[in-house]
Amino acid sequence: MTNWRTTGLDTIREHLARGVLPGARRERPTRPPVLQVETSPADLTAVFVAELQAAAGHIHVPASPTETLDILLDIVRLHAAQAALAWDDEYMPLPGVRKALAGAGVQVLDATLPVEPAARAARLTELDRAAIGITGALAGLADTGSVALASGPGRGRIVSLLPPVHVALLPVAKLYPNMPAFLTDHPDVTRQASGLIFVTGPSRTGDIEQILTLGVHGPREIHVLLLRP
Repeated sequence: MTNWRTTGLDTIREHLARGVLPGARRERPTRPPVLQVETSPADLTAVFVAELQAAAGHIHVPASPTETLDILLDIVRLHAAQAALAWDDEYMPLPGVRKALAGAGVQVLDATLPVEPAARAARLTELDRAAIGITGALAGLADTGSVALASGPGRGRIVSLLPPVHVALLPVAKLYPNMPAFLTDHPDVTRQASGLIFVTGPSRTGDIEQILTLGVHGPREIHVLLLRP
């Protein structure tokens, strides 16, 4: 009797030894230049913008705090948001965000989750109404276009994960060339926050048919507003 398991494994080993991936190339894909700690803010900004756009993110560089709030409200109106989630004002790099949302008729929901299961489920059902989540940002990584978010009281991680649209307010001064530079400047970051996540573009997933879908496990759209000094 043929041992199909042994035969099958032998066939796999044989083909792996001489297999060639379709379209494989020796050349590495083009990546941004290696960035150094002393890279100028203008160069960091240019690379960050290019990498975020390559990851299907939206970038805005307003010229003033007033323009920043105007762009934020434009995003709110574009998505007809009647409810939103937002970090507390003290964790925002721009004052007046919650006041501007209230003035536009947008209800900012309480994103604190109760411990008791029934109350927690009820709160999550309520939070599902939020069309937009607005956060500050601890840092931006230029080489990948990523945004670093440190969560804790008043800056819940659910704000950036639950709503279909995430808006992050990031000062240009908090741009870093890469993750090593960021961690060197924040050696205790994982002990100072309940969670640390790096967001690179909208949530995405692919299936066996190689069909890419956005927004399955998180926001399907991300906007980063770069705040100038």
